[in-house]
Amino acid sequence: MPSRAGRIAASLDSVHESLRMVQRELSGVGEDGARWRWAAVGMVIALQGALVAALSGYETALDADVEDPSGSERFAPVSLLLRRARSAEYLNGPERVEMPGSVVRQIEHLVAYRNTVVHGLGVSEGEGVAKGCRKVLDVVRHVLLAHPAFDASHHLLVCALISDEMARVERRLAEHG
Repeated sequence: MPSRAGRIAASLDSVHESLRMVQRELSGVGEDGARWRWAAVGMVIALQGALVAALSGYETALDADVEDPSGSERFAPVSLLLRRARSAEYLNGPERVEMPGSVVRQIEHLVAYRNTVVHGLGVSEGEGVAKGCRKVLDVVRHVLLAHPAFDASHHLLVCALISDEMARVERRLAEHG
């Protein structure tokens, strides 16, 4: 695993790039509904990156806080990262993510849809994908822009770029209900 600071920087870059991808895919959804699939993939990548940055933010953060418990050199699944970001054991208020179960289920639905896309498991059109995307944007905004657990002064440019991409994605989502 890279250093804590390196992990935060790489995660922020990942969020920015994945949001660019989401915006690009959403721009063509009207002509090709299958592009929702790739928008979902990008949104889940953005969520994972934002959660890794948040859970790596404190000086006391451990590599194990974001690693896959299976022991591989990968980041933990989004569901585990989200659970940790909602836990007082990992993040204090106001950095901790607070959300009702219904929002968690919408995000989990988006993650499940993304998994069907990535693993080619008979994907249907993405019912509820836009709602899940909006909820992911709320989490990303909270952990990266409103209440970052890391020192955001070291990442002003990429955070501004993330904010700009989020605004573009939100406009695209508004076009599609």
